[in-house]
Amino acid sequence: MKPIARGAVAGIVGTAMMTASMLPLKQASVSPGTVAPRQITENLLNKLGLRGYLSIPAFEASWMTLHFGYGIASGVAYALAQEVFEREGTLLVGPLFGMLLWAVGYCGWLPLFGIYPPLTRLPKRKVGAELITTHLIYGTGVAVVHRALRD
Repeated sequence: MKPIARGAVAGIVGTAMMTASMLPLKQASVSPGTVAPRQITENLLNKLGLRGYLSIPAFEASWMTLHFGYGIASGVAYALAQEVFEREGTLLVGPLFGMLLWAVGYCGWLPLFGIYPPLTRLPKRKVGAELITTHLIYGTGVAVVHRALRD
């Protein structure tokens, strides 16, 4: 399987694992508020002046599409990085990759563009339970699936 396809599959699985882990956190009230990908999409569409044009089902489809699209693109980036370095790192590389995505997004470009609040304005439970934990799950999922498809 080619690296881009491997990365895309790994990204889909990693994003599905991440998304599935968000639901129990919400139900247990461990992570307050709406899930981050939904809020990010709503904020982005509001900034672009497009939110009012979408029905509720269309909006729900839009945030899931953006969430999975970002996860797939990130999975492809992971696979291409593995090709550039010509070796598969330990499985620890996956969680580190997840943390890198979290840091670049939630500490970087999302607050910079006003699409998501800075971490200092979020409840610590949300940052730890939802944002960090789910990115660790995503990165682990991507690494495991990528390795399985590479072997």
